Amino acid sequence: MSADNENHPQGHHRFSVDDAREKAREAYRKSEFILSRAYGLLREPNKEWQQIKAEQTTVPNILLGYVAPLAAIPPVCGLIGALIFEPVRLRAIHTEITSVVVTWVVTIAFVFLLGLLVNTLADQFDADRDELAAQKIAAYSLTPSFLSGIFSLWPPLWWLSLFALAAMVFIMYRGLPILMKAPQERALTYAGTVTVAAMVAGIVLFGLASCVG
Repeated sequence: MSADNENHPQGHHRFSVDDAREKAREAYRKSEFILSRAYGLLREPNKEWQQIKAEQTTVPNILLGYVAPLAAIPPVCGLIGALIFEPVRLRAIHTEITSVVVTWVVTIAFVFLLGLLVNTLADQFDADRDELAAQKIAAYSLTPSFLSGIFSLWPPLWWLSLFALAAMVFIMYRGLPILMKAPQERALTYAGTVTVAAMVAGIVLFGLASCVG
């Protein structure tokens, strides 16, 4: 066996460790960014929305780079909470995992549809149509709702998610005038209309997802 062949496994192992460390650092940076963004949207929404408006990105980057990791929080935490507190009610574990994956995919699709809705309703509220800006509104406004999925680790705390819904409406209300150029006096009605329509669509979509799961 040559020296190159002898050293190959060791080199491959070293590459795997380094790669894992880099992925861990990347995951840490992303989680830090998400928490910083959520904090900024709640504490200084105007400033954070102005920063979001200036960011150069694409719809796929928003959905896959930001929404996808966050969308996994509610179903994964819900599964963990059920395993800990309600093991008797659980179906076969592979069925539960399938349900988590389906819910995750449907959630990403839901955010995309919400962005389309924000853009479609723009004319009715004297706002400007802007597909990318509308997707930003949908994705970042839902940040508190995604993070509130942590409460699913202990099912009795589900009601705390209602505060996340209120935070979503507030964040959207502050963002619509900046990204969609909606008149300030119509922004709250705009946000409320989108939220009600989103709740109806969400009930339908996640009801279908539960049937598939």
